[in-house]
Amino acid sequence: MSRYCLRFFVLLLLGLSTASAQGQDLRARVLDTLDKALTGMAQFQRQGGWGTAWSRDEKVVWGEWRPIPDDWITVQAPATPTTGGIYLRAGRVLNDARWIAVAGEAHAALCRLQSAEGGFYHEGSPAAGPSKRASFDDGVTTNTLNFFIDWWHHTGAAADRAAVDRIGAFILTSQYADSGGWPQAYPLGKGYSRYITFNDGNFSNIVSALFKLERETGDHRYRAAALRGGECILKLQGGVGESIWAQQYDPDSLEPAWARKFEPPGYTPAESAAVCDTLVTLFVETGDERYITSLGRALEWYEAHKLENGKYARLYEPGTQRPVYGRRDKAEKVYDFANACSGYAWQGAWYPQGAKKAYDAIQSEGGDAYRTAHAAPKEPKENRPSKETVAGICDQLSEAGHWTRKPDSKQLGFYEKKGVDPEVPMVLLRDFNANIGRLLDYIAAR
Repeated sequence: MSRYCLRFFVLLLLGLSTASAQGQDLRARVLDTLDKALTGMAQFQRQGGWGTAWSRDEKVVWGEWRPIPDDWITVQAPATPTTGGIYLRAGRVLNDARWIAVAGEAHAALCRLQSAEGGFYHEGSPAAGPSKRASFDDGVTTNTLNFFIDWWHHTGAAADRAAVDRIGAFILTSQYADSGGWPQAYPLGKGYSRYITFNDGNFSNIVSALFKLERETGDHRYRAAALRGGECILKLQGGVGESIWAQQYDPDSLEPAWARKFEPPGYTPAESAAVCDTLVTLFVETGDERYITSLGRALEWYEAHKLENGKYARLYEPGTQRPVYGRRDKAEKVYDFANACSGYAWQGAWYPQGAKKAYDAIQSEGGDAYRTAHAAPKEPKENRPSKETVAGICDQLSEAGHWTRKPDSKQLGFYEKKGVDPEVPMVLLRDFNANIGRLLDYIAAR
């Protein structure tokens, strides 16, 4: 071997050795960050669960959209079910019983909140017992189902399977027998919570949950309910020139309906995008071409109704398809975007990209080929965050074991009421869940 080649070989070995050492150092740092952050958030656990955000001194604890009492926990994402799932995953990836125990406390707290019918409400006190009413709004019940299924898989316990079945029973019981739709909340109350609700992806979340329940339990009642829901979707699709779906429908007349004061009846591209995805799911599950025909009509609507600014209005008036907006003080339609009330996403770039891609593939490949390729749920792709990403996450962790940010204007208002120093930072569960998830991805991929 020449002197030059020998020197190159030695330098190469040194480089590989240095890179290996750096990788080991970063792994050790990630493990240390995970331990500190998981310990820090576990200290915020109360009654088995969490709110969604805290002032660092814990004088202000945020729930769904406001501060909550000290003995309450929040069920809506990104709170207790999501975070319980993060701890369960951490326990598995890190082989650490401490984090499994934290997840178990979260599961037990949610079981105490589970309504008699089997669903969940946005927030409440586990010490007070079951919620009297439960909701599909914002994925409260269906997101909790995902955590309960994961926990049941971990324990294999009959009691944990029963908790899953109770959620399934809630979905079956709350379905309208005549239309196949679901209300926003159950048992039925007054007002818009009894309406058949597409808003916030409710209907789509339910159909996906039912197919998952059938796969997990083998109970075909769930599939039958999902298919009744599919029939409801077909029935409620708008007619010629308005072939998408409204945010909510009166369960008796099956017409688009007012919800809150600022939400007039209207066909909505925002919520219909999720319905389009559900049509693809229903087609894959059944092979029924009606779902693809329905999807094609919806896609035609999207092509024809984009605004001059390239966006869509959130609501289009039934009968005229004019963009329609609302006001906060009374239930009155507004047709000028400049006069719409603030604090609501009245316009957006809503388009069912995924459903359009599937539709095109079905047209080019054929329905049978598409169904064969997509018949089984795919495992999530392995996500390998870069070294720079995970190093940055580690850098941002405070000494106390939290990722923090400055309070926003609404939070500062409550700081003042509670006498909290405005310089005290906020700890947000959404940051915790996202960062822990990326760090676990890094450890699991290596």
